[in-house]
Amino acid sequence: MSSVQHSLFSPLFCPLYRLYCLLNPYNEKFTIINISCYLPNVEGNSILRYYRYLGHRLYPLYWCNNKEVGDESLCHACTCKEIGTTYYFCDKCGLSFHKECVESPPLIKSLYHSKHPLQLVLDYSVDSKLLIYVCLQCDFVVHENCIYLPFVIRISRHDHRLSFTYSLPRILSCGVCRQKVDEDYGSYSCTKDCSYAVHSKCATREDVWDGKELEEEPEEDYENLNSFEVIGDGIIKHFGHSHHMKFERKTTDIMYDDEKRCQACLLPFYGGGVYECMESNCDFVLHEACANLPRTKQHIAHPNPFILQRCLYGFRYVCSKGDESISIDVRCAAISEPFVQQCHPHPLFLSNELGKSRLCSICKNEKDQTLNCIECSFFLCFRCATLPYKVRYEHDEHFLTLSYKENESLNWCEICEEIMDSTIWLYTCHECGTVFHIQCFLGKCAPYVKPAQNLLLDDTKFNIIPNNRLTRPICDDCGRRCQDKLMLEVYDDDRKMLYCYRHCLKK
Repeated sequence: MSSVQHSLFSPLFCPLYRLYCLLNPYNEKFTIINISCYLPNVEGNSILRYYRYLGHRLYPLYWCNNKEVGDESLCHACTCKEIGTTYYFCDKCGLSFHKECVESPPLIKSLYHSKHPLQLVLDYSVDSKLLIYVCLQCDFVVHENCIYLPFVIRISRHDHRLSFTYSLPRILSCGVCRQKVDEDYGSYSCTKDCSYAVHSKCATREDVWDGKELEEEPEEDYENLNSFEVIGDGIIKHFGHSHHMKFERKTTDIMYDDEKRCQACLLPFYGGGVYECMESNCDFVLHEACANLPRTKQHIAHPNPFILQRCLYGFRYVCSKGDESISIDVRCAAISEPFVQQCHPHPLFLSNELGKSRLCSICKNEKDQTLNCIECSFFLCFRCATLPYKVRYEHDEHFLTLSYKENESLNWCEICEEIMDSTIWLYTCHECGTVFHIQCFLGKCAPYVKPAQNLLLDDTKFNIIPNNRLTRPICDDCGRRCQDKLMLEVYDDDRKMLYCYRHCLKK
């Protein structure tokens, strides 16, 4: 852990020697902690036994941007590790302790158990010694940290608020980890009488809860703001465009035109309603669903709400709360639970444990956040979850669909002409029997980037141009003919250079 910031030592007891001075052990399972957490007044004649321990001075050990859990973040009172808490440091023991473990009073009154006071004890009945509060008259036990659990919260996985409850009327699965919630223990359940419950530990995870206690706070609807103003019958004024837009159900003029894409999600138009700009010289167009995206949105992967903004590459949801700004594109923002992947028979859930990664079943890359099947070993990363299920190929009159061709006869990819692995995901035309690697069809660069002109990055001017010439140009960096669908046209001292989009983007 980082070096101790030596301010004046606190008048608090070192937890180890607070335990050493205990007078009344309870039994072989519990030791009653009946001594205050504060150093006693040494002027009294009954405090002589404390003198030898006054050398164990505690200093506040402020958190110093440590991001990983290690031995130095272990509390030697409760033997647990936490990230982001404040510690105390004993200069004689050379050990660190949670602020909560140091400052725990021997007796408390809790709203969770109002009949009797709760006694702080050291629990020996589990492998790791734990500080817990117990009612010595009732069968009521609560961890020392659980005393401070909030009563009403809102989490990223559910649309309504949740309130703490001591027991559930029936067995439910946790809305975060999808494991069983024991009805005999405390948990959180929906305040709107939904059949929804969450383990207390899952509900208060830093990636699920924003840390706010909402008891007696007014309700707040995250998704009550529209992204457009209705002007007339089928005519809107969208926040992301300066002109009026008109709804069109039949889109034969722009259907299957790969060059004309939705300005929000950057996907082509394969049918359905669209909103088109009413100005004749403006090609701004949106899918009907993209035009109706809410201006504010709660997402399952982040505890704070996002605001929809127009950016260089389409529309994005941006969250600026906290220490840093986080943004997600509209395709990832559309993912909710349960998530239905049309190629998989079961629903998927974001049920990862913090810090545990899984291998995506499509791209085979290991990811910290995956959508998981609770019935079989199928995991899906967000990138593969947003792959378009239905696409068009310029040399095929039919739609291609995302498929899994296990144990079928081997075919070759129509683009790279290499033999297909029989156990990979691919795009296929079921009528013609043609198949394509996902990367070959969508391109190895970001599949949702569109051509753009007159861009500036670190005083360097560049354009993103389509790689659609009859002869593929040679990259000025790698010296090979570029295989990507897009290229970077960079101007350096009035000299035009061409680079593979994927390679230059990685640099």
